[in-house]
Parts: sequence; structure tokens; C-alpha cells
Amino acid sequence: MFVSPSRRTGTLILSGLLAVTLVIAGAHLWVTHDHDRGTDPRAEAEAPVNGSLRVMPAGDSMTQGANGDRTWRYHLWNHLEPLVEGVDFVGPYTDPATTDMIVPVPTEQDDLPATEGDGGTEPASTDGGDAEALAELAEHTWPGAGGEPGTVEYRDPDFDQDHNSVWGRTLRDAAASIEEEVRVHEPDVLCVLIGVNDLLWPVEMEEMEDRLRRYVEGARKGNPDVRIVLSEALPIAYADNDPGFALRLYAYNMLVREVADDMSTDRSPVISLDIADREDWDVEADTYDGTHPNAHGEIKIAAAFADVLAEAYGVGEPYTRPLPEPS
Repeated sequence: MFVSPSRRTGTLILSGLLAVTLVIAGAHLWVTHDHDRGTDPRAEAEAPVNGSLRVMPAGDSMTQGANGDRTWRYHLWNHLEPLVEGVDFVGPYTDPATTDMIVPVPTEQDDLPATEGDGGTEPASTDGGDAEALAELAEHTWPGAGGEPGTVEYRDPDFDQDHNSVWGRTLRDAAASIEEEVRVHEPDVLCVLIGVNDLLWPVEMEEMEDRLRRYVEGARKGNPDVRIVLSEALPIAYADNDPGFALRLYAYNMLVREVADDMSTDRSPVISLDIADREDWDVEADTYDGTHPNAHGEIKIAAAFADVLAEAYGVGEPYTRPLPEPS
């Protein structure tokens, strides 16, 4: 999940953060384009979804997936497609990541490579010839299982593959491009899972809050009526070995809840989503490398997004429980 763009460094600032819990109401109305500014759509009676519904899954490697993955997008699409007439996943990309795009995420502090540049610290660039990185990938069943090395294919291609996610993408980078991406692809709903890449290096929480707010503002410039499901970052194994990262992750997730609550409007609601709490996320059981979702993890992420779409926006139905075992 490493990326080449430089990451800003700074001192972690946690003072002044307030934990604000976002209450997700029960029955809600989904209206694709026409919103009554005078009422809260999350408190109105539900009505059937009519016409097309354009959903943009957005984020980093956890959303893009790698060669041989199904991805959580697969499971969300196959859940929504029979329930929501005209559902359409949108975005500028269709492919999963190939091995030449991938650098393993560290699990120990000493594993975090860095180069100095532009006055800050950034991950060392690597390419497909990085034998050590590729050897580490080869130790795992995923990614790549079910597909030839170097190819770009999903384990099961039977879903709408459009998305807006890039392996290694940071929130900083996404905030700079989301306005144009929303304007061009016209999503009604954004399902966002991003932020962990920014947190791998020291960053001030004031800066992370600014990035979150710029992301929401940019999406609204592209579509003033867009509805956003903004997920907290999932725990990863690196947090067990780097207290600084663990603290940044905790603080960032508090910010996600606070910013969602503060920026949500009747016209363009923002709902925060705590996947880890909802789905009892287990880093060892739900990832293949301490970071990226395995087959179990993919279903859990899809289920969490499906549930909040149904609860908050009246889109489809909650995911089937208990969760199915991956095939």
C-alpha cells in the first residue's frame, strides 16, 4: 500500500479532539436528485427506489483489490443488484492491482522504508523487480490466487467492476481529485474507505481533518446532492508494533465521526461507518497480510456498507446474517 507521493510530516496533535458519536436513524428516504432542504431525509418514511442509482466505491488498495481477489465490491454489487433496480457502480477504473503495483505494508516499525525528499519523508519507490517485496507476496495465498502472475483478473468477474480506488492512494491525494471524479462519473452515493496510508507516517490530526473536509467539499462541488458513507480506517497489524501509528489511527477514526457529523446536511448527508465494530473485525482472521481483506474480510466490509446504505438511505436491504462463508 505504499505510495510514491510525499507525505507531510509533523507532530501528532491529539489535544482538542472531541469524540462525537454519529447516531444513525432508522427508517430513511432515498431520493436520487430531489431533496427537501427543510427536512432530514434520514427521518422521513421510506419509499421504493426508482430509476438508476449510481454508486462509487472509493479508496485505496482495500477497495481496489489485487489480481485474484473478488474484492468487497463484488459482494456489495451482488447483494444490491437484485434489490435495487438500475444500480450502477461508477468510477474511472475497472481493474484490480497487479503485482508490479504492490508493495507490502509493514508489520514492524523497522519494516517501514523511507526516503527524504521535498523536506519530508516518503516511502521508497519500488517496482515489479523488487524481489524481496514480491517474495513476501508469494508467501500468501492472496493476492494472485486463481489468476496468472502479472495478469489483471478477478477471482470472479461477475459484477460491475467500475470503481475509484488506487493501490496506495492517500486521503491527501484523493481530496485533490474527487471533485473532477464525481463531476465526470456522477455518483449519487460515495462509499469511501481511505486514510490508512496517510497515517503510516507522522501527520498532524489538524492536517487529517483538513483532508477529510476537503474531500467532502470536493465531492459536493462535483455533485451538490451526493450522499457519502465515510468509513473509519480498519485496524492493521502494524498498530501492534508502532504505538505512534496506533494513536494516529485512533485519533483519525474519531475525526471521521466528528467530521461526518459536522458536515452532514439535509441535501448531502454524510454518514460515518465503523466497520471494525459492526463486523467484529479480526486482523488475523480477516486479512491475508495483516492489512488487506481476505475472503472473510471482503464479505464483512461489503456487509457493513450494505447495512448502512439500507439503514441510512433506504437503499436495498441489510446484508444476510449470519454472514455467509466465502466459497
